[in-house]
Amino acid sequence: MRRRLRTPRALPTPMRIDFHAHILPHADHGCDGVPTARRQLDLMRAAGIGAAVAVAHFYPHRHTAADFLRRRDNGMNLLHSALREGDPRILAGAEVLLCAGLEHMEGLERLSIAGSGGVLLLELPYQGMTEELWETIGEIEARGLRPVLAHLDRYDAAVRRRAAASGLPVQINAAAFQPLLRRPFWKHFCGAENVCALGSDLHGAEPADYRRFSAALQALGADGERMMSKTAALLGLEDMK
Repeated sequence: MRRRLRTPRALPTPMRIDFHAHILPHADHGCDGVPTARRQLDLMRAAGIGAAVAVAHFYPHRHTAADFLRRRDNGMNLLHSALREGDPRILAGAEVLLCAGLEHMEGLERLSIAGSGGVLLLELPYQGMTEELWETIGEIEARGLRPVLAHLDRYDAAVRRRAAASGLPVQINAAAFQPLLRRPFWKHFCGAENVCALGSDLHGAEPADYRRFSAALQALGADGERMMSKTAALLGLEDMK
């Protein structure tokens, strides 16, 4: 008797997670009010985003953790007032500018992404990385936090190599895939184990931002699905559908 082969059951597609979105009203220049936040949420829904990390810029030379958290909490309250059924789940976070001595800052752990167990999104300084700053990241890890380097695609090859060698988790902006000639490079780059998240880096409510997000995932294919799975694990969202 001829055996019929069983068709393997398809694995569920991982939830789309935007790891880096400036959508908190009045928290920074990314969102100027609730109407803008509502338009941003509509763009997320249209792009199939299931969860998003709502970040605001934190500059240690300008802000204290307490002042920032008051501003972020106000933004989260305003954003929640705009939420509708079917909108993505929103996690409160921060985009923290790295500076020497940051590991000693009081309240640093409170800037980590809500519910993540200490995941901290770090923005590297554009004037360049020094050995002291790399050591600062190590000290932040020693403090029990889990740094993720924001939009690593914006930095030079030396920084990318150092991040890869150290195994530090990194987030890539979807805009990196916009120049078609650069897509093969970033597709290869995103196959690395430490590339764990994709972000829109949304400021304002331009539809192009989520067209880029969807195009990046399409270009990445299976690597994009693996990245979303890593993001879910990092944020503790593996069981969320």
